[in-house]
Amino acid sequence: MIVVPSTLDAVTVHTEGALCTRLASVPCERGSAPRQVRIEGLPLSLRLGSLRAAVLQGPPGLCVREVRPVLDVRLPPEEDLPATQRALEEAQDKLATVSAELERLQRDVLTLRNLKPSFPPRPKDEPRPPRAPAHASVLALADFVDRELASLHTRQLELERQQRDAAAEVELRRRRLEEGSSAARGQRAQLHRAVVLTLSEAALEADTHVQLALEYAVPGARWVPGYDLRMPRTLDGGSLRMRASILQRTGEDWSQVRMSLSTARLERRAEVPELKALRIGRRQPPPARSGWREPPPGLDELFASYDAARPPSPPPPAPPAPERTRVREFAMPPAPQRITQSSLPVVGGAFRGGPGGGGPPPPAMSAPPPPPAPAPGAAPFSAKKKSMAPLMRRQEESDEEAELELSAEPAPSMDLMEAEEVDTVPLALERTRSASRPSPAPAPGELELGVDLLDYASLVLGSAEEPETRGRLHPQREALPREQLVVLGVHLHVDVFALIASSEQEAEALQQEEPPAWCVPPDQSTPHFDHRFDVEARVEVPSDGRWHTVPVFSAPVGLSAEYVCVPSVEPRVFRTVKVENRTPHALLAGPVDVTLGDEFLMTSPLPTLVPGATQRLGLGVEESLKVSRHTRFDELSGGMFNNVSTLSHHVRVELANRTSQRVTVEVLERVPAVPPSEKDIKVEESEVKPPWSRRVPPPGEPPVEGERAWRLTLQPGETQTLSAAWTVRIPSNKVLVGGNRRT
Repeated sequence: MIVVPSTLDAVTVHTEGALCTRLASVPCERGSAPRQVRIEGLPLSLRLGSLRAAVLQGPPGLCVREVRPVLDVRLPPEEDLPATQRALEEAQDKLATVSAELERLQRDVLTLRNLKPSFPPRPKDEPRPPRAPAHASVLALADFVDRELASLHTRQLELERQQRDAAAEVELRRRRLEEGSSAARGQRAQLHRAVVLTLSEAALEADTHVQLALEYAVPGARWVPGYDLRMPRTLDGGSLRMRASILQRTGEDWSQVRMSLSTARLERRAEVPELKALRIGRRQPPPARSGWREPPPGLDELFASYDAARPPSPPPPAPPAPERTRVREFAMPPAPQRITQSSLPVVGGAFRGGPGGGGPPPPAMSAPPPPPAPAPGAAPFSAKKKSMAPLMRRQEESDEEAELELSAEPAPSMDLMEAEEVDTVPLALERTRSASRPSPAPAPGELELGVDLLDYASLVLGSAEEPETRGRLHPQREALPREQLVVLGVHLHVDVFALIASSEQEAEALQQEEPPAWCVPPDQSTPHFDHRFDVEARVEVPSDGRWHTVPVFSAPVGLSAEYVCVPSVEPRVFRTVKVENRTPHALLAGPVDVTLGDEFLMTSPLPTLVPGATQRLGLGVEESLKVSRHTRFDELSGGMFNNVSTLSHHVRVELANRTSQRVTVEVLERVPAVPPSEKDIKVEESEVKPPWSRRVPPPGEPPVEGERAWRLTLQPGETQTLSAAWTVRIPSNKVLVGGNRRT
């Protein structure tokens, strides 16, 4: 097995995660590719069920047979540690030095305070001498204690000040390390994921290049859309660019990657449904699942000659009695087999055995049998360990094989003591013990199809020395990889499950982060369709849990400037821009930053625009366009018996253009609307100059009943007057309700 370097090439960000693609080049020697390759440096939070690998470039017939996830513990050298981690360690060393010196000084002060003169004991019958002045030695001792205490107190005050400064420096360095990218880990022992790929056999030519692609999903990534609208001050044209605010804390930095943004959910099931046939007739047994065949008959007869020729094997020796050692750290349970120097694997950066291991080989270790099971009704572990049980169950369900590479000194064989003394969850120990025990094989002819027999990656063929399972496929008994066997007798100082749980909690916490202002999540703005947006250039997004904005593409849209005025509501003219979506896909809802010339104007919300839809965006008030509105109202009585009231309204609007360019303004007015049930009320429009028209609202705006619109073009410095009049005829016994008679 060789370790090949890989680079992160492409990332597709979904609403609640990301799909990453890594590329790796496999070196070929002597005209053949290696059977197994190992890719390291993967994030700890990747989902094991999403691992997929393929051969992008290589000879015909070369494919990936198996993808197996493992764990990888790295011990980085001193020069590879980040500067923030070095500064934190230096601050911690300084704090420890100052604290130790202060503690030693406090002990000296306590010793001086307890320094008092002592007198020899006198017999009870000896008469007490008369009181005499203090002896010179006692005075000298008191003077010495005072002088020393004064100097020590001065030094103590200085050390206490240095301790406070050192503690503040440690806290500052720790916060800076936490605020940095999660890809640049500062721990001495760094836990990562790794993948072991098994390749098929294929003949290679001399100049053949093999390239592999590894795809995996990670949680802890989000994105929201946004836009940037740039227009000249004349509002004649402009450009709309889509951008995305990306938040990710996956454990690896996305540096110079091809990025795509998808509105689909990463966890959505995309399997093709299996339609069952409905037949009319006799009941038939359900068809067998594909991929399964019954064992061939006559397997026992195939090994008859082998059993006759094989000499009887002696009984295995009894294992030596182990020494009971109290373990405060998590110790891997020993397997019932012996580990020698020849069976130790080669592990990078750790204690190794075998050729090229680096360092003295460890002595042979004999592992004791597992401890007895607890009595019925007894608690398997204390109540304080129950909080980690769901995590351990998820770890069992994932059925991954954890490979741990660490630097630790070997320890003698040890037993696991009481559950209260073990710092990790005993469920993992029980899983390891159950994996190391041989599972009873079913009798011939009683083999039942189960889920474990359809997992071909974990099936092994029984050897000839095992009469119960030989010639048949069964789940492998030993689920421990070789790297785990190295640490069976050593202390494990890496809390794997706590680190995995911490990475999952960080990924889930990102879903609670508030997006920027006016931003709408893609799954809310696109509930009925999904689309993928490809970013034009390669981007960089660090894994620091902060929002980063990246440009996506320039959207081909139609932009037309319009000026709108509603003088009956407010005597001002507003600038607007009409956006028409000319792209083959929808533009998602999000904020639009409007820039006129070189000046940022405002931020407006943009709703979701389907292809061909239009939307008007407000750009604020245009101070260079002046408008005024004047009204006159007359009320008369008419009819044969004065039973009809005539309400006459006259409106005059003056509009002046004080800009240096020609503008088109839409002036909106509203006339009274009569319900269809009131047939005796009449509204007549008269004296409208220039003529107006019934306004058709653009898509997305509700219609207004009785709305009229003037559209006129004003030259620079031009002033125009608009006038309209309408008459409302109502019976005298009725009055207007819900409006101003003198509008």
